[in-house]
Amino acid sequence: MGIRGTFSSDSVVLRTSDRKEAAHRFEVWNQELNAAIHFGECRLSWQAAVVRYLTEVGPNTIKPGTLTRYRCSLKQIGAHFEGLYLDQIDRKRIADMVSDRRKAAVTNATINRDLTAISAVLAAAQEWGAVERNPAREFGRKTTKERREPIDPPCEADVHAVIERAPGLFSAMIRLMAETGCRQEEAAGLEWRHIDLRSGAITFAKTKTSRPRTIGLEPDTVRWLSTLPRYLGGQAVFWHDGGARYANVASRFREIIKSVEGSAQKVGTKFRPFRCHDLRHKYAIDQLKAGRDIYALSRHLGHSSVKTTEIYLGHVSGGGGTNAGTSTTVIRPVAAGRITEDTADMLCLSMYWRREGYPQRKIRSNFSQFLCWRMAALASGGLKVDVEMFPN
Repeated sequence: MGIRGTFSSDSVVLRTSDRKEAAHRFEVWNQELNAAIHFGECRLSWQAAVVRYLTEVGPNTIKPGTLTRYRCSLKQIGAHFEGLYLDQIDRKRIADMVSDRRKAAVTNATINRDLTAISAVLAAAQEWGAVERNPAREFGRKTTKERREPIDPPCEADVHAVIERAPGLFSAMIRLMAETGCRQEEAAGLEWRHIDLRSGAITFAKTKTSRPRTIGLEPDTVRWLSTLPRYLGGQAVFWHDGGARYANVASRFREIIKSVEGSAQKVGTKFRPFRCHDLRHKYAIDQLKAGRDIYALSRHLGHSSVKTTEIYLGHVSGGGGTNAGTSTTVIRPVAAGRITEDTADMLCLSMYWRREGYPQRKIRSNFSQFLCWRMAALASGGLKVDVEMFPN
């Protein structure tokens, strides 16, 4: 015999003879009724919210690549929220989704991207008035902390083998990434109007940080870039099939790696597979080993913070770079009355003194000496400051 529950003048059949189960079902029914009353016509299903986000919000607020990533994540986790309204998605359902993804051997990095995509949809739904909370944003990421794989850059011979195997202008694109450390999308989207061969510079208009940046090129890089064939009426530097730029760079790169690896196994030679992004790691490490200032390198790579660049210091003997506290910092002259990147170099020196425990009064005194020497060196084109000049 079923238990009948009542609410106001209406009734609902709970279809169970167990009182605890009946109480639970009644509570669920009551919550759904309250949600329907509270949200009214604004109550959205998960599927409807995803469609609305992908058509109305995403295309106008995030980069195309990010939107593609969101589409992939939302498709993968769709089954977990199928048939649910947004107000039914709570932290427990989010936790269950994370647990199921982990059981499916999905990495924490991918799970975090899934959570970010869910959070984006729910954040938009909050603006629509379809939900009050965002459990995906509230979900603690400590359980999905990403483990950074150790950086192990490829050797020159392996990079050369991949460049030689790559077809068409894809080979030149790999070479540019290896010689400049630019990101794969920066290279793939490069257009001739962004390259100044006369001054030897490239401007990346579309970057990960959404801030355009210009980098200098080595003379040899300028030379071979100037010899590349151009598609009449097209702007893409690296093109194929009617002038189209290369897409799906990472997957194309993996196919080349597999091909080179297979050939190496057949002839019994050594080849260690690597990712496209490892070219960027290799460039950064090689630059630090060559003595390049870590702050200049950080700007060249387009890192939002020098802390990102610091991950490479462990691969350099003695730490390398200004930030590691080496004995010298090269300061370039500043035009009178102008604040340039050189101001940051002075601040870096001050930060070094602070980190080494210099008293505040000593820092002020040292800065006075430093500025006097710097002014005297303007005419000579630069000043090399030895931090050992400033005893504690």
